[in-house]
Formats: sequence, structure tokens, C-alpha cells
Amino acid sequence: MILVRWLALPGPVLAQPAVAQVATDSGSATDKPPTDIVVNGHAEHERAAGGALGSRAIIDTPFSVTAVGAEEIADRQVKSLARVFSQDASVVANGDTYSFNSYSQTVRGIPLDDYNSYRINGDPFYLTTVELPLESFETVQLLKGASGFLYGFNAPGGLIDYRTKRSTPDAFASADVGFSSDTIVSQHVDLGGPTGAGVGYRLNATHEQGETYSGSHVLRYSASLGLDAHLTDTLLWTGDVIYQDRRIRGGTQDFYITDPDAYGATHLPRPVSGRTNLSAYPDLFFNSHVFYGATGLRWSASPNWTVRADYSNSLDWRSYKSEWMSLTSPAGDYRPLLSTNPRSWSRYNQVQLDVEGRFATGAVQHQLTFGGNWQGLNKYLPLQRVSTLVGNENLYAPVVPIAYPTAFTGGVYHNYQSTQRGGFASDTLTLGKVSLIAGARITRFSEDQLGKTGTRRNYTKTPVTPVAALLYHPWPAATLYVSYVQALESGTTVPDTYANAHETLPPVRSEQLEAGVKLERARWSLSAAAYRIARGAQYPNAANVYVSDGEQRYEGIEAEGRIALPFGLSIKDSVAIERAVYRKTDPLLQGKAVEGVPGLKDTVQLTEQPIALPALRATLEAQHGTSLWGNDVNTFRVPAVTLVNARVSYVVDAGGTPVTLRAEVDNLADRASWGFLGSGYVFVQPPRTVLLNASVRI
Repeated sequence: MILVRWLALPGPVLAQPAVAQVATDSGSATDKPPTDIVVNGHAEHERAAGGALGSRAIIDTPFSVTAVGAEEIADRQVKSLARVFSQDASVVANGDTYSFNSYSQTVRGIPLDDYNSYRINGDPFYLTTVELPLESFETVQLLKGASGFLYGFNAPGGLIDYRTKRSTPDAFASADVGFSSDTIVSQHVDLGGPTGAGVGYRLNATHEQGETYSGSHVLRYSASLGLDAHLTDTLLWTGDVIYQDRRIRGGTQDFYITDPDAYGATHLPRPVSGRTNLSAYPDLFFNSHVFYGATGLRWSASPNWTVRADYSNSLDWRSYKSEWMSLTSPAGDYRPLLSTNPRSWSRYNQVQLDVEGRFATGAVQHQLTFGGNWQGLNKYLPLQRVSTLVGNENLYAPVVPIAYPTAFTGGVYHNYQSTQRGGFASDTLTLGKVSLIAGARITRFSEDQLGKTGTRRNYTKTPVTPVAALLYHPWPAATLYVSYVQALESGTTVPDTYANAHETLPPVRSEQLEAGVKLERARWSLSAAAYRIARGAQYPNAANVYVSDGEQRYEGIEAEGRIALPFGLSIKDSVAIERAVYRKTDPLLQGKAVEGVPGLKDTVQLTEQPIALPALRATLEAQHGTSLWGNDVNTFRVPAVTLVNARVSYVVDAGGTPVTLRAEVDNLADRASWGFLGSGYVFVQPPRTVLLNASVRI
């Protein structure tokens, strides 16, 4: 009875329909200061990066959106994208924090696109095998599903947008120091505020160093600077620079099965602990550098019209000697694959102009967005590299050291370039409680695959990707919607282990139909969506050639709910149910389940913040995923796994200055398990890991 009365009490509405709001720019210096507020939810200040739909509240976006804010990232002591969305049941991380694939995500069973699925403030960033410094961002947003209309070419699983920290009206300084097992220490400072010259700034710097749980060593430095200045009362300039140097010495990567028949089993070997150091080569390493620079102008032409112009340039560079393991039997036998990359790099440039405005035609309110963009990507790969199997090992036996077989030298060649030139327009028409969204994007996509000897293969296409959605607001902070969208994504770059290695396949078309509901109240919230995605299939055939043929059909339901109970207790649950199959394709795959898709994934969090001791906050979290097929021909399964995490934070008063103490234990039971990386590839999940942190803000 107490619970019924508690939920029945009137509470403030956390969000309003977009028709009742004036659009703001999340990067504006006039925004509220990014104080330590958890953004995992849809608070009224939280807006989606809507691309061609313009700026709008998350609750008014006709797609499923998850936003994780800086405070939650700090509370959970997250150091890589692999853990940012771990509490969202529709997301599967395809690597751990200190591996090549710590950035890689599968959303709704579909791997995100390295070329186009990752963005910084809406600008494209080629995020492959590298990480971005999470300390530099205010929120990381995940827009699920096909988003080709919103940003151009993109995988239909979703899009991740990193939103940089902005300056604050008042000066502040914060610092934190952290420790994680085995012996990694980190330090981070965050400074912001106005300057005497009328320019606002936000400066972040980070250092991380130490031994990881698997015996490798990490050394990371990062720095970012965000600037903004009101050049006039209506003209705002913004600038951003981010740089990170990340070096990992030692450590192995992933396991793979290239020949299921020779492997001879439908199950994986018994998993080893994530602490196991399987390095057979003494000098393995992975070095990466990332740079992002951007500048933009935002002109408030009138109270209802805004014009934005943005330019961004990003660069990522990597060099490595790494070891993968080719599993040859379920008894744990494997052959190490040495893969080297003396040097490779890529550069992304983008220019975009967009106009957003509001007006009325009679009783109908309009939110109109239109504009155009150009973006270009160039990739460079090494002229000489090694990819060879050497030696024989076993998961459960001591590693036999192997001599490094070749020199580590060589230049690079221009391997790939693509350009996208596009225009877009959308209009949200609102009459009373009903909104209709209609829009289209036309993109001139040109892609060149370049060989070492100067050969060139071109692919050019000019698709139109539409979007349509109907939204109904039965009351404030409640939205029911149905949406349809098409998308095109860049083709797969074929991995080393296939006959046509390094070839980039043609782009793939997808379409998505989604229906959902979003409800926000002070003490409870609910968001749910049902969807169907039809996506072109790309896979290895019987001749070990990676091809583009047929279709993958994804159908699923996802839901997330939060409820605040009496006495400071709250429960949050995220659940996803999905089925995915191959259709209209190779007879070997027809009707097979798409690999990497758990039928059920559920994450439950129980949090206590005692009324009598509000400085204390404790959370117990359980994550469960059912077993899934590990390859496209469905010859082996990755077992089901349940992991339990616990964390606690406490704010103490140190001479009038609050100090936040945090502790977390991931994988509380220290359970050894396999994780899914990609078709035929798996990795060892991290072991029990202890994380400690102390932070202060003045």
C-alpha cells in the first residue's frame, strides 16, 4: 500500500513534447553547466543528436535512444566504450577494455560500422581498433536502428555520438585519481569556466598506466580543449581539439575458428580465466594515436531560426605486433597467428551546413530542418605486413615461446578513399497531440578501392534514403510512435583469414520499421520498442571468399523500465528479445540463425540510497545473456553467461569540500566465460576486477 501511495504522488514531469520547447544546441555556451547529473534516462535537459531531424528531446525522437552521462561514466569508472552501454540489453560489447576491439559494439544483433557508426558532436570518426578518451565527453549517445537518413551511410544497428564537454558560466576545477586491478593507476583533471577575453573553455587531461589483469601493460595520455565565444549577441563560435596517445605492451587478442569441420565440435573449449597470459611472442604491442579538431558557427537568425556551419578533421594512426589464436580442437589446442602492422592511418574531413526553424501554417506547427554536407575518408595500409600461423599451443598448458619470424619495416600505400556529398530535409508537422515527420536525404557516394600497384576499383551510387514517422503525445512526457527508415552502409573490409583479404565489399541497403512508447515520470519511466530490420547479408562462402548476397532479417522487442521505491530503493531493468535469420541467400545459410544474436539478454540493477544517509549510494547489478551461434553456418555456440557487478559511492566532507569515494567490483563471482567478437571469432571475458576512485570538485 505504501508503494501505491508513493507512485500516485504527483511529481514533476521530466520531459515535454518538442512542440512545447525551443530548440537548443547541446554545444552552446548558454547551456546549463554540466554538473554531476546522471544522464541515463531522459531528463528535460537531455536532447538527442538528431542529425537531419534537428535538435529534439529524446522523448520526441521516433527511435530508441540511450544516453550515458559523464557522472555515470565516472561512477562506474568506465575506461572504454566496451563498458559504456553494458547496461543496455540490446547492446553486446565485442571486446574488453585493453584489447583491439574495446570500441566494437553490436546493437540489435548488428555490428556497428567502423566507417560511419561513430561520431563526435555529429562529425564522423573512423573508429577501428582505437579508443577515444571518455573523460573528455559530457554524454555518449546511442541511437539504435537504421539512421541512414539522419547522417548518411551507416550500419542499421545504430549510431554512437560522443558529445564533448562545454564551458561553464562559472569557473570550476575537478580532479580524480583511480586504481584498478591488477596495478593500473589513473589521474584526470577537468577545468572550465569563462576567461577575461570573453571566451569560455573546458580543459580535460588524463594519464593511465599500469599492468592489466592479463599481463599486458597500458600507458595512455589524453587531452582535450573546448572553446566557445559569443562573437555577437546572435553568433556563437565553438572549437574543439582532442588528442590521445595509447600504448599497450603485451597481451593477446581473440580466438577464431576458420574451418568448423576440422575443429570437429559444436562447443567451444572450456574458457580460461581472463588473467591468463597467452602471449607466445615476447614483444607484442599495440600503439594508437587519435586526433580530432573541429570548429563551428551557430547563428540565431531569429528566435525561431538557427543556422549552423561546422568543419571537422580527424586522424587515427596505429602500429602493432599482435597475436590471434586459431582454435583447432575443443580440447583447447590452437595455433598462434602473428599479425603485424608497421604503420596504418586514416583521415576524415567533413563540412556541414544546416538550417533549423519553427513556424506555423494555420493550426499546424512546423519544425523544419534542411542542409547539406560533404565528407571524405582516406585510408592508408602498410605495404608489408605479416599474417602467418606459427607453432602449436594449448589453452591449459604453459605457453611455448616462439621467435619473431620477420623484420618490422615498410611504408604505406593509399588503400581506400570515399566521399559523400548529400542534401537533406525534414519537417515535423504537429497538430494538437499528433506529430508527423517526413524527410529524405540524397547522397552521392563514391568509393575507390586502391591496390598496392595503383589498381583502382570504383563504386558510385546516388541513393535516396527516406524517413517517415507518426508520433502521438497522449499527455506531457509520453510518446507513442511508429517510424520507417532506409539506410545504406559501407561494405565490409574482408579480414586477413579469407581468400579475398582486404577487399572492401559494395555498400549494403537496409530498411527498418519500428514502433515504440516512451513514458517519463518523476518516480518511474518506461521505454519499449518493437522492430523489424531487413539488411543485405555479407558472409564467407564455401570457397572461403567473403561475398555480398541475400538478406538478414532481424525482429525483436526491447524495453527498459525504472521505478523508485520507498526508503531510497530503486530498480531498473533492461531486456531485449530478438530473432534473426538468413533469407534469400546461399543454400548453406538459408534459414540459419544470424551469428552473435542472443535470443534473450537482461540487465537488472537494484540501487539503494538511504534517506537517512543520502551521501551513500550502492548498486547490485546482474547481467544475463542466453547462448548464441558463433558463426554463420551455425556449427558452434557461445555459451550463456550471467555476470554480477557491485558498486558503491560515498560523499565525505573534507573541510567544506565534498570528496566522492567510489568502489566497484565487476564479475563479482570471477566467472570465466567467452564473449562474441564476430562471425567465427570469440574472446576471453575479463576476470573479477576491482576499481577504486576518489574525486573532488571546487
